[in-house]
Amino acid sequence: MLGIDVVLPILVLVLALIVGPLPLVIRGVIRRWLGPAFVQRWYRPVSVGVGLGMIGASALVAWFDPAQTFLLVLICLLVLLAVMDWQWRWLPIEWTLGVIALGVLQGISGGDIILTAQQIAVPSLTVLAIRQVLKAIFKRVALGLGDVWLIAGLGAFLPVTASFLLIGLAALSGLAELLFRRWRSADQQKTASVSYGTHLCVVFVIMLSFTQIN
Repeated sequence: MLGIDVVLPILVLVLALIVGPLPLVIRGVIRRWLGPAFVQRWYRPVSVGVGLGMIGASALVAWFDPAQTFLLVLICLLVLLAVMDWQWRWLPIEWTLGVIALGVLQGISGGDIILTAQQIAVPSLTVLAIRQVLKAIFKRVALGLGDVWLIAGLGAFLPVTASFLLIGLAALSGLAELLFRRWRSADQQKTASVSYGTHLCVVFVIMLSFTQIN
């Protein structure tokens, strides 16, 4: 019998896949290699296949190695967010809230929900405050609210200091990407934006993989 701490993360994934824009992610991926006719015909079936594959993989891991279920579900959501932001410059609230929900579940199961709430609130509210100040001064939005929600979700899994390290490293990697694209392209206008959410997801996974960074 699977415990509720294993079942709930899978339910979060199922709900996120149902209400989130998974077909848009699939269209963004396959349109790069296949023609419009193929994309229009197959993106829905492929979306169903990808969704069922993620759920099936999570269920299998839950059966054979329950301790890894939570991590797999988190990685699934981060992959969806990273690809969506890379393709469309958009972080759907359905998926960022899924990451936050996983963080809250971890805090509850770990018995320290107050600490988790602090880890969620401190970095995200700090970034939100900086965003609003810069918006008021320069009359431009430098950071989307989707990034703020994502920082809140990722912060649940990191100490506060590590969250700020994550924010800084993602900004540096985003700057490196921007400089590289400007070096490669003569059209400066097309290289003005960076998928910061993608960089947040990638750097976060690296930090999870090399826990000594924390």
